Amino acid sequence: MSRVESIIVGSFLGLACPLSFFILGWWISATLDIYRVFPISESSIAAVAITGFCIGILLDVFFLRKWTVKFYGFGLKLIAPVYLFWSAVAVASLMGLPFSNLVLGTLAGLYVGRRAYHAGTNEEKFRIVARSASFLTGLVTSGEEAVIGVLVLRDPSVVNSIGTVAGLEESIIVGPIGIGLAVIACLMLFVVQFLCTRTAARFAFGMIGMRDKDQTTHS
Repeated sequence: MSRVESIIVGSFLGLACPLSFFILGWWISATLDIYRVFPISESSIAAVAITGFCIGILLDVFFLRKWTVKFYGFGLKLIAPVYLFWSAVAVASLMGLPFSNLVLGTLAGLYVGRRAYHAGTNEEKFRIVARSASFLTGLVTSGEEAVIGVLVLRDPSVVNSIGTVAGLEESIIVGPIGIGLAVIACLMLFVVQFLCTRTAARFAFGMIGMRDKDQTTHS
């Protein structure tokens, strides 16, 4: 891994770790309060979130250098839950709109490409890996948006607002036509995410990889 790439990876991990623990602490404490499992005040929820952030910083202090070196060697048992967690964060960040998920899936493609490059994967195997990763990110993004769509169609106030803006009757929106359009939209979203992830993976594996090789040759 080049020095520039190492700095980028280290900066990414250094920010992602405390932010992840901050959000995790916030969501867990808020969920316990919302579902009345354990009453927690708003100030206590904030304290738990800040504590999670501090824990993330401490983990950075002790393990960031080690994580940076092993970044492209993380196992799928770690990568998959982390991706699903951040895909949920992406959905929540824009209240169900898919743009953050598309960016996340693109970043996943960059990771897949660089991981394959550093592992010395041949092009034939890389195509299989990139296609599989793209299929999974597409499935996650479209699946989450399908869930959001179901929740939206079950909310009368939202359906009424959509009907007012689109000039359609509510029966059409929640009927076969509306459901059919939602399915088509999810399929299109799957294709877009698939292409974004695969293109990013090919770029990271090929173009950046060739640049690294050229730099090594000239040096």
